[in-house]
Amino acid sequence: MLVKAKWNVKDAAGWHKAGDVFHTDQDLGDGVEVLDAPKRTEPVKEPVPAAEPVKETPKPTEEKPKAQRRRK
Repeated sequence: MLVKAKWNVKDAAGWHKAGDVFHTDQDLGDGVEVLDAPKRTEPVKEPVPAAEPVKETPKPTEEKPKAQRRRK
């Protein structure tokens, strides 16, 4: 792909100064601006998450009476 260096970067061919335009196959990250990106053969499809039904289990509502304590 054709890229333009934002600052000094190093790839397999060596060092490139800021502003240099060159071809590379490496991903140099934020150090370069892509001028001519390779075209993809197939569009990227994002997986659609399957909607699973949420089963709510009823919580037991039985309340035990509190034991009463007497002070002596």
